[in-house]
Amino acid sequence: MNGLGRLVERARATAGRAAAEARAFVRRLRTGTLRAYLRLRSATLALHLSILTYAVIIAAIALVGALQALFLRQFLFAETARSLHQELMNVPAEAWIWLASPSGSSATSGPPFRLGPLPFLAARGSLAYVDPTGQVHPIYAPHGLPVLSRETYEAMLNFGVPASAYQLASTSHGRDLVVTALIGPPDRPLGLAQVSVPTSEIDAMVARQMLLYGVVAFAVLVAALAAYRALIRRALAPLHRVVEHAQRIDAGNLDERFEVRPGMQAEVRSLAASFNGMLDRLGRAFRAERDAKERMRQFVADASHELRTPLTALSGYLEVLQKGRDFTEEEWRDALQQMHGEAKRLAGLVEQMLRLARAEDVRASWASDKREDVRLGTLVMSLDALWRGLCGPRELTYRIEGDPAVHADPDALKQVLFNLVQNAAQHTPAEGGHIVISVRGDEAEAKLAVADNGVGIPKAHQPHVFERFYRVDEARSREKGGAGLGLAICKAIVEAHGGRIDCESEPGEGAVFTVTLPAARPNRRGAEEGWAWKSK
Repeated sequence: MNGLGRLVERARATAGRAAAEARAFVRRLRTGTLRAYLRLRSATLALHLSILTYAVIIAAIALVGALQALFLRQFLFAETARSLHQELMNVPAEAWIWLASPSGSSATSGPPFRLGPLPFLAARGSLAYVDPTGQVHPIYAPHGLPVLSRETYEAMLNFGVPASAYQLASTSHGRDLVVTALIGPPDRPLGLAQVSVPTSEIDAMVARQMLLYGVVAFAVLVAALAAYRALIRRALAPLHRVVEHAQRIDAGNLDERFEVRPGMQAEVRSLAASFNGMLDRLGRAFRAERDAKERMRQFVADASHELRTPLTALSGYLEVLQKGRDFTEEEWRDALQQMHGEAKRLAGLVEQMLRLARAEDVRASWASDKREDVRLGTLVMSLDALWRGLCGPRELTYRIEGDPAVHADPDALKQVLFNLVQNAAQHTPAEGGHIVISVRGDEAEAKLAVADNGVGIPKAHQPHVFERFYRVDEARSREKGGAGLGLAICKAIVEAHGGRIDCESEPGEGAVFTVTLPAARPNRRGAEEGWAWKSK
């Protein structure tokens, strides 16, 4: 028992080791398959296309070969059956009955009729007679006789046998092709003649044909492999050039473009066009970022310069006051007045800077939910007292042609008009000064203009008047309290509403600032309603 127990334990240990080795082999096989799959997934496009193309070609060749083998085998079976059927029909009906009878098969003398050669009696073949009752009588069957079912024989006797009909039957030496033919007149048959031949020769012929087909297909596949690799390498060459060009691109050469040549494949041409478009967008983004940084640097410098002046003045006044010498009441009052003026100027400058920052953020300042249809003529005339106060002794004239509507924030439009009127008043002399506010429009757009007959703007300065902190006359602007931000705020607001602002001026003849905005809807009140107001 101890020996038997040790044997059982040894067998269990051996089985456990075999199971562990099998599991380890399965894990290694799974890991190797996964690595091969991942390596294939990360392979080149040419390899992917090659493998896919070869797989499709091999599958097509295999399918064609299988269909060819099937149809060829059926064709050879049908042709062999037709030939055997004809041979059977050439034998007289009496011969089959005589050959199947015991007296005929044992007779020492020849048959009472002429019997030709029987070439279908090949090696391993068989010959038999089937009487009208379906009974099979062997005539020649040295290697076995395939027998069909009685129902099959009865159907043949009743309905006849086509020339190419055949049956496949299994025998001791393989599979036989069984062919039958009616004996005697079709309406009163005397029986059936049956002959069978092995299918081995037909199978061998089909196998030889398939072998030849496989050799030719393999040769064609190898030749196609060499030609396809060259063709796919040539077809993917433009794609490789795009990749190489993309690898050379960096922030310093964003102006380079991939050349789109005539005759390039549509996909490569589309890829090149998309790549060039991406470079254009990147270039614009880099330039916009660079310009934004430059504007920010300039803004910080200008803002520091503007803020430094009032702060320096305040610091100077405070230092003088800290010295502690005796001041008269008038000197104290004058110093405090100057300090108050500088503080107001500083507060106004900060307020304008905040307005400019809000004006450049449309969503934060004048979002779409704050906009409404605004009649420009009505808006202008509703603030007549404000414009009259800004103009002072200067003559103020309104020229309102219709009452065009725009979709905008009314407070933003008031800010634009306030800055333009204030700018016109600052640069127009009090004596003989004339300011005109005009409104006109059509179905597409509406125009709001402020004109004056002041000193005008030189041509060299006109392109810069909408820039931040820009002043045509630095000294006079400071004296009048201007910080150079009013027109910049106007431009930011107008562009936020999808419009534009233009300046036309001749030195000594005044200036005209025109705001153009998209019309909210077709203006039906046209030039036939001409309104005009004048106020001094």
